[in-house]
Amino acid sequence: MAQSTLIVKKREGVGKSAARKVRKEGAVPAIVYGRETEPIPIVVNLTEFKKALSTEAGENTLLELHIKDDGEEITKLALLRDIQFDYLTSRPLHFDFQEVLMREKLMVKVPVRIMGKAEGVKSGGILEEILREIEIECLPADIPNYIEVDVSNLGIGDSIHIGDLTLSENVTVMHEPDETIVTILSPTVEEVVTAAPTEEVAIQTGAETEAKEGEEE
Repeated sequence: MAQSTLIVKKREGVGKSAARKVRKEGAVPAIVYGRETEPIPIVVNLTEFKKALSTEAGENTLLELHIKDDGEEITKLALLRDIQFDYLTSRPLHFDFQEVLMREKLMVKVPVRIMGKAEGVKSGGILEEILREIEIECLPADIPNYIEVDVSNLGIGDSIHIGDLTLSENVTVMHEPDETIVTILSPTVEEVVTAAPTEEVAIQTGAETEAKEGEEE
């Protein structure tokens, strides 16, 4: 799996006022937690954070956190577990990092990458992605950057299910085998409906017919 280094600072003070102060300085408050460690409040530089996650694995990048605290430094391996956003500006408000132990399995969601162009799509069908992420369980070193799903041979009406995947024996998929990942739908045909003549038109037509008959007499 992809791995990056991220240098952060231990955060002085906790609570809403301390978090607001961090945001005013252009940084993002965060927390590092784990089964074998006490929660550590930290301050994250947003630019450096984005660089660290600019790998093929994205948010599943294994981060080597260098936590600086008054001249001292501790190192933790961690995964990003949650981001809280400002619903108006979409700016990150808070990060949650989970400490990772390389000897222990964990569950993560891995993005699906569609490969190829389906035969059914070439014939006018529509590709529908049902699952864009697949949840798996494995050791940190075995986390794939993404899961490839080749749709090249799919015709209209065909699907690929969880049970069709071929993954490493070190990876356990946390979905039912019959769960659909992607399917090819039939093309949509719009039905053209001809409107029936309105009552007013029918009356006018009848009146015109009577008038013509009167002229002929």
